Amino acid sequence: MQPFYVLRHGQTDWNLQLRLQGSTDIPLNAQGRNQARTAAEILTGQGITKVISSPLSRALETAHIVAGRLALEPVIDARLIERNFGLFEGMTIDEVHQHRDEMRDHMNPAVDLDGKHYPHNAEPLGEVIERVFTCVNEHRETGDICLYVFHGIPFRAVTRKFINEMYSSPNACPVRFESENDAWRMVALDPDNAPIAQIFNAQSTMGRI
Repeated sequence: MQPFYVLRHGQTDWNLQLRLQGSTDIPLNAQGRNQARTAAEILTGQGITKVISSPLSRALETAHIVAGRLALEPVIDARLIERNFGLFEGMTIDEVHQHRDEMRDHMNPAVDLDGKHYPHNAEPLGEVIERVFTCVNEHRETGDICLYVFHGIPFRAVTRKFINEMYSSPNACPVRFESENDAWRMVALDPDNAPIAQIFNAQSTMGRI
């Protein structure tokens, strides 16, 4: 099976503020653009033939920076969009923790496979995982060596489906997924900016600074 590549978008101001962006369209900041350029250099020479991006501007600009270096044009697929966090969207991580107890009536813990409770109007995590997984497989079936440029929760969806674990991705962290004997493994391409095993409230995922 062909390998494929994934890349979370570069840094935004809301990343710096540890604020949940979700489906809110927040652009890259200057550091995020620099991170995307670094990732583009790392991804050069990997044989990538197709770049597929979330339509949100922070992902799409990252995709354009990388695709330009690869002499490709990104394809937009809305199934790669970030999870909608409902009432929590736009809050900082500290604000989310602060309000979880007082918003308990709005919670829907049954839909959160990662153990974090979100409001009833948040997109169920299981639905995010399935739409991302379907998207990734459909593009892979074309025979292209694909690069998917998206967001933190779609990254967790891919790790959950392909290696049966959940990892968080720093900003602009280039990763290859490759198959050997019908088993997938994840290979970090930048040793200074690698995925983080999901540990709640333990580490930032803002990428290299």
